[in-house]
Amino acid sequence: MKLIHHFLGILCAFALMVSLLITSVEAVTYWTPDYYEKEYMKYNVLDNVHMEMDDLLDVTEEMMAYLKGKRPDLHVPAIVDGQPREFFNQREIAHMEDVRGLFLAAIAIRRVCLFTILAAIGLLILTRADIRRVLPRTICVGTVLFFALLAALAAIISTDFTKYFIVFHKIFFHNDLWMLDPSTDLLINIVPEPFFMDTAARIGITYGICVSAVFFLCLAAILLSGKGKSTSGLTRKRHISFLLCLFLFTGMFHQNAAAAPPWPEGPSISAEGCILFDANSGAVLYGKNIHEQYYPASITKILTALIIIENCQMDEVVAFSHNAVYNVESGSSNANMEEGDRMTVRDCLYAMMLKSANEVANALAEHTASTTEAFATMMNAKAISLGCTDSHFNNPSGLNDPEHYTSAHDMALIAQAAFQNETFAQIASTLYYDLPPTKRNPEGLRIYPGHQMIKKNSPNYYPGAIGGKTGYTSLAGNTLVTCARRDNMMLITVVLNGHRTHYTDTRALLNFGFRNFRSLDISELDDTYTSIENDLTIAGLPTTDLSVITVQKDCRLSLPLNGEFSDTTSSISYDLPPGAPEHAAALISYDYDGRTVGSAYLMVNKNMPEPSADYLTVQSLDVPAETDAEQIANALDPFYQDVGSHGPDPGSESESSRGFSVRIPVFVWILLSIAALFAIAYGIMFLMQLRRKRESAERRLRYQRRRQRLQDIGMSGDEFKLLVEQKRKKSLLGSQKRRYPRKRKT
Repeated sequence: MKLIHHFLGILCAFALMVSLLITSVEAVTYWTPDYYEKEYMKYNVLDNVHMEMDDLLDVTEEMMAYLKGKRPDLHVPAIVDGQPREFFNQREIAHMEDVRGLFLAAIAIRRVCLFTILAAIGLLILTRADIRRVLPRTICVGTVLFFALLAALAAIISTDFTKYFIVFHKIFFHNDLWMLDPSTDLLINIVPEPFFMDTAARIGITYGICVSAVFFLCLAAILLSGKGKSTSGLTRKRHISFLLCLFLFTGMFHQNAAAAPPWPEGPSISAEGCILFDANSGAVLYGKNIHEQYYPASITKILTALIIIENCQMDEVVAFSHNAVYNVESGSSNANMEEGDRMTVRDCLYAMMLKSANEVANALAEHTASTTEAFATMMNAKAISLGCTDSHFNNPSGLNDPEHYTSAHDMALIAQAAFQNETFAQIASTLYYDLPPTKRNPEGLRIYPGHQMIKKNSPNYYPGAIGGKTGYTSLAGNTLVTCARRDNMMLITVVLNGHRTHYTDTRALLNFGFRNFRSLDISELDDTYTSIENDLTIAGLPTTDLSVITVQKDCRLSLPLNGEFSDTTSSISYDLPPGAPEHAAALISYDYDGRTVGSAYLMVNKNMPEPSADYLTVQSLDVPAETDAEQIANALDPFYQDVGSHGPDPGSESESSRGFSVRIPVFVWILLSIAALFAIAYGIMFLMQLRRKRESAERRLRYQRRRQRLQDIGMSGDEFKLLVEQKRKKSLLGSQKRRYPRKRKT
């Protein structure tokens, strides 16, 4: 009888392992929010299939519905490369029929496994087996045997993977269409090989967590089970063993679940140098050769404009000299100005930024610093003050000069400072401007920006773009600086030495930034100093009465979408950089995955009332009475290092706790486990309901966007469906003709 009990228990374990494996596959492919969107962005799938993200997600959603048996066919209309068509061809549909069969068979196998588990437990009960002892032991043994068989199978397959891969397809696929061609079949392009590897890794991690949970719960049940009376010492040992098992399991689960998600992989960029920069946090979200030196061309004018705005009044009059007008390269950008013309600084700034007028840049430089050479000195000094380390500027316009160069990182810092200036931001975002009459333009001149991403009628328009500057010379190639804002994120991109892909590269960078990162307010998240203030008094002041130490407001940090503030590490420095705000005591820097993602100043309130004798005195913190912000921060430093370490001595033990042990009956653990399972099941159902509502809202939004795109190409939704249906019928008719050719008359 014992042999039968062990067999039933091991059978139950095998069925449970198979069920968990199928559930892990389903959890990764069906239940992971935004999984496919992130993978498509990670591997640049949109560039391979030439589709918008909304359309590709629609196709994916319909494909998943088909695999789950909720859709009868795969005749899915889509907009590919700007043209309406049916996404799946006949070859792909035939292939997916076999895949669907595998998915539905797996679901059926899981039902059989669950029935087997219930039947095995029922037989154990009918044969009066001690389930409390037999079932946990046999499940542990069965789990070990199951993974031993998996290891043996993996060893066999590894000897000739290609051979067994082909054998697998011949067994489970009814046709030979599983070898898709990337040149004709879109399906293979949306699921490249790295996509499969990522999915397999996720399934393995999910399966490992589930199996580990079952194994350790069974091990804990074994340690808790026992017969007869036991001494208090034995009881204590069992409870200690049980707690150790739970600790090991919890620690392992925490490492898997709470590990910081890795930094997202960026897109493929054609330009020689580029950067994606968060203007609010100063974080570099993506970069390529960001410290390499390149010729900047006309994006130099961003620095020129910033210096002019900071040193001149908008109504000052600029006179155009002979040197300003004629000391430029022949054929370069200009506003058709002539020697002796006069315009205000405001008009000149618009002409320089929108028309990229080189003679205007020279005139502004001479107006500010008398000569262009002296103005170049001002440019280099300003660049150094902004933190630039790779740049040297030799003229205000950016025309070819071997001593005039910069880097993507330096230009991002310059653009960050420029777009923080309201006057510059207004000029850079202007869609047109009317210049006053001049000698060569007696009726005035209306000018438009050269940056196409802010023009709604341009094919390069990007929603959220607020301005920037273009550049081109024979040595610099295409250069482009762009600033875009969505919600509370403001991103800056710099593209250097592009090869006519500067707009494509910029779009890829901005999409990557907005889809993979979020911006958070540091003062709302970092409560380290709040916890200090609740327990301490500073310079004789109760912090419950006055907030002495605060984190600077409106400072932000950038994190991946799945990253949390708890995943960051902070470091404090009392060496304040130039331009630090008044009353700043220290600078806190935040790192994520080895990258600096934000910083904030630690501020000290100077308006402190007289110290009270009832609280901690100045001398107790060893700070003199004439304390300043830095000294207070230095006095606080030991507390900052030891936050969370204060409390009762772990080695101390009260009299009431010595020799005390609690024995919790097994049935209580069973009831708690059942309650936990119900809570987890309810939570899963609640999350699934929320996800369904979210998917429904996203689906409606995608349909609205698709209707808008159809309107843009002059087609209604009904016409689109009719066109796709006609193409499908024509394709089916063509395939039937090829399948059943007409016989020739003899």
